[in-house]
Amino acid sequence: MNVKHYLEIYITRKKLQDEGITNPTKGVKILTKSIIEKLSLMSLEEKIDIIDNLMVDSKGNTIITFPK
Repeated sequence: MNVKHYLEIYITRKKLQDEGITNPTKGVKILTKSIIEKLSLMSLEEKIDIIDNLMVDSKGNTIITFPK
């Protein structure tokens, strides 16, 4: 998958949170916002992998660490 794919997913999740359709914990809301901020700075075609609890770019750099 690429940045565009994940960015669209997390923008949708944030919209649902902002509208009150979903109501995750404060930590999840912060995580969602952080993911959007970081992915927004990247090329939309950049490949993204999720390995265990890490989201990494094509060079193996950690974008975000998901809580366990």
